[in-house]
Amino acid sequence: MEDTKNPGYELNSAHIFRDILESVNDAVVIVDVHQRICFFNAMAEKIFGYGRDEVLGKDLTLLISEDYQEKHRGFLSRCLDRGELSSASRTRQCTGRRKDGSPFPIEKSYSSHKVDDQMFFTAIVRDISSKLEMERQLQFAQRHADVGKAISHVVHEIRNPLMLIGGFARQLERCKGIQSDTKNLKKLHIIIEEIQRLEELLEGVLVLRRPASAAKKRRLDINELINEVRRLLEPRLANRSVRLLVEPCAQPLETHADPDQIKQVLLNLLYNALDATGGSGTIRVKSSIADDKIHIEIQDTGPGIPEELRSRIFDPFFTTKTHGTGLGLAISRNIVGDHNGTITVECPDSGGTTFVIELPLASSEN
Repeated sequence: MEDTKNPGYELNSAHIFRDILESVNDAVVIVDVHQRICFFNAMAEKIFGYGRDEVLGKDLTLLISEDYQEKHRGFLSRCLDRGELSSASRTRQCTGRRKDGSPFPIEKSYSSHKVDDQMFFTAIVRDISSKLEMERQLQFAQRHADVGKAISHVVHEIRNPLMLIGGFARQLERCKGIQSDTKNLKKLHIIIEEIQRLEELLEGVLVLRRPASAAKKRRLDINELINEVRRLLEPRLANRSVRLLVEPCAQPLETHADPDQIKQVLLNLLYNALDATGGSGTIRVKSSIADDKIHIEIQDTGPGIPEELRSRIFDPFFTTKTHGTGLGLAISRNIVGDHNGTITVECPDSGGTTFVIELPLASSEN
């Protein structure tokens, strides 16, 4: 039996505990009563982007977004001044800050301990970006399912009478008697335009509800499809000061997909990018391979999407445009999801918006 009073054993124990803290999958940050960082493990380096030499001895607020810094100081002060140490162990959510200044959501819990009558706090920190994104996707799927159930009946009830109304309105438009009645002809044109808008809305709803089994997938070269979409977009660029730059991957990018559906996604995103530029700017389309997946980036030089709206842009019927159904991005996300891919949005501080599509690479056997 080992002698636990042996100094060598205590030294070995310290090394063992340090190795354990270095190997855990969460960030471990230890601070003193002045919130100075005393320990920063390997996962903390990975999550926050700092080397430990850059943070040791620095104030803990270096790792916390400005919005939470005062609240955090008050929390630790209460733990010390009022002896509310038990409350420190509760898991809390706040916003961390990486070395590059970017904020990200974290869960943190504290424990307190004394060493030679000095109080220290150990923070266990977890990056919950992926967790929150998964929850958001589940909520989106649930909202989509709820919307689908509610509108399926409405679509069928509206579509048939709307087609009749539109047909009669177009017949009246061709009548000789109405051609000379400028005032009523104008009203009739408004009716026809609104019917067309509603027909487009209903068609969008039907596409949104289309099952994944409806896709006609085949082996598809993404670079070829991007070039085809570029040709389709050229007429819209003719009267605008917008540059369309295409940067294809040097190697073939093949996936199993429905070409018409993926083409629709690319056109939806490019039309949005064109609107965002306001008639002047640059749209860049880049394809590449990363992490054994096809990446397609569509970037514009528009004003970007306000942060408070980014979580809603894929919601059905949500739009910031004066004209539009608010279904384009929802449909695009559904299509990409049906192809086992993802679509995300990035809005860098420098401005503009970048949509990133990821699709699986086709295996060489298929």
